[in-house]
Amino acid sequence: MKLTWQILENLAREYGDSFYILDVSKFENNYQEFLSYFRSIYPRTNFGYSYKTNYTPKLCQIADALGAYAEVVSQMEYDLAIKIGVEPSRIIFNGPLKRDRDLKNAILNGSTVNLDSWQEVEILKDLAEKFSARNFAVGLRCNFDIGIDRISRFGFDVEGGDLEYAFSVISQLPNCSVAGLHCHFSTPQRSIESYALRARKMLNLTGLYFPERPPKFINLGGGFFGKMDEELRKQFDCHIPSYREYAEAIAPEFARHFPQDTGPQLILEPGVALVADVMQFACQVVGTKTIRSRQIALVAGSIHNIKPTLTDKKLAMNVYRNESSDRGGNLTGDIDLVGYTCMEHDCLSKIDRGEIGIGDYVVFNNIGAYTIVFKPPFISPNSPIISYDSTDKTYALSRRRETSEDVFATYII
Repeated sequence: MKLTWQILENLAREYGDSFYILDVSKFENNYQEFLSYFRSIYPRTNFGYSYKTNYTPKLCQIADALGAYAEVVSQMEYDLAIKIGVEPSRIIFNGPLKRDRDLKNAILNGSTVNLDSWQEVEILKDLAEKFSARNFAVGLRCNFDIGIDRISRFGFDVEGGDLEYAFSVISQLPNCSVAGLHCHFSTPQRSIESYALRARKMLNLTGLYFPERPPKFINLGGGFFGKMDEELRKQFDCHIPSYREYAEAIAPEFARHFPQDTGPQLILEPGVALVADVMQFACQVVGTKTIRSRQIALVAGSIHNIKPTLTDKKLAMNVYRNESSDRGGNLTGDIDLVGYTCMEHDCLSKIDRGEIGIGDYVVFNNIGAYTIVFKPPFISPNSPIISYDSTDKTYALSRRRETSEDVFATYII
């Protein structure tokens, strides 16, 4: 997707002075490339697309069409999967809070539910008693040491015996069974060594709990690094693994452990790895000023549009200047790009020794993950999402611009 000032100007005339651009072809390519590396080594690999990372329905529909499970962590996301046509049997329900009614509904629908706590085991027991003529299979989320300082709050403790006891309790229910094991560690530790360790530990647990025949699935969760611009990559103090490196760290462990035609499904739950580089945020420069030695360009966006977690990482960006005319307010030198909120920290980025003026556009890259879903309704309604299809080089609306009515619709006025 090659952007120009004129393309951005045309989009702004139709959709407004700030908008997200979603490259659907790049998402498809990322999905197929990442999965192909795993399947070349362990063919029984599949993905569960992480809705929480970016639940733009267009992306979720594409993931479903490509054969992914819908990996959801709330009833809201479960409802979205059903609404866009995902078969219940293709939904993986994770997360720490599954309310009684929601958990039972998912199990009765045939979705894969990975239990996270004793409270959820009790809900399963109640369901099994009420529907004694039906058989239910669930997964169990495992919590074990992966060599980091922080102890994860999710799943059943392996070393303390909770996982063993949960497995025993479920196995003793006449119409229930454990179909597989799941783990996911939300941690900055995303190295290939860490994932190889997780794979080995999950395989060891599989040997303990499924000594006679393998489970239906082993789910290693997500958290993988995605593709990123070099400017962003060099800000990390660790190696950023490629898709191939992740596959070569994990898949051989499974290929050595199981015959390829009879082994369990290896399920991965990528979010960042698939969407990090498929979205951009474009915003128009709407004002400029100089206060003493500080040059400031006001854009029609906010730091919450590009970095709602307020990370200190500087995103790669491009400035698209209107070279055909001078709209005024030009600044040259070191320039702060600031947003529309009333907060002093709302500085999207800094331009070093550059030039910018009113009517120019700034486009930020690598904002596909945890931006749309984290963006708060603060000061201004949300910007639209415009999908780009590289096949026919067309743009289409995937989310309209929010209105004041949308923001205040749930309030009692």
